Amino acid sequence: VESTQSTGDLPVFGRIDVNPERVKEMRKRAKEVMNHQIKTAEQKKLFKDTEKQEAVKFEVDMLSRAKTETRDDCYRKYLIRKSVQENLEKSWTTQHQLKMSRDHAELTHRRKPGLQLLDQCDKYKRCNQCKKCCNNTGTSNILEGE
Repeated sequence: VESTQSTGDLPVFGRIDVNPERVKEMRKRAKEVMNHQIKTAEQKKLFKDTEKQEAVKFEVDMLSRAKTETRDDCYRKYLIRKSVQENLEKSWTTQHQLKMSRDHAELTHRRKPGLQLLDQCDKYKRCNQCKKCCNNTGTSNILEGE
């Protein structure tokens, strides 16, 4: 059982090819592979750097928008609070002026000279409730008859 055929006087395995052109070609191919790998690594690095810069730019834009929106929201809330405060102050001022005018009217009504109680009694001849004369000055009717 002969499994190997001989191809002349050249050995099949373990043959070292030291042909200068072949070595030159192998080196050239190795350099091409190395240059291709370096280019690929640089492209990957450049791609990653570009992606990272785009991500940073996106985040900066997003933070800037968020900051602007927050500032605008705060300003709107400030305007609403200011408007509410101004309306309350106007309402309070109006209510205070109404109260002061009512108080002034009441005070002038109190100070208005009116009839004294005894002067009011002169208008009426007799009391409606007890039918007595309203001009009773505290004198006794008992002494009058003597």
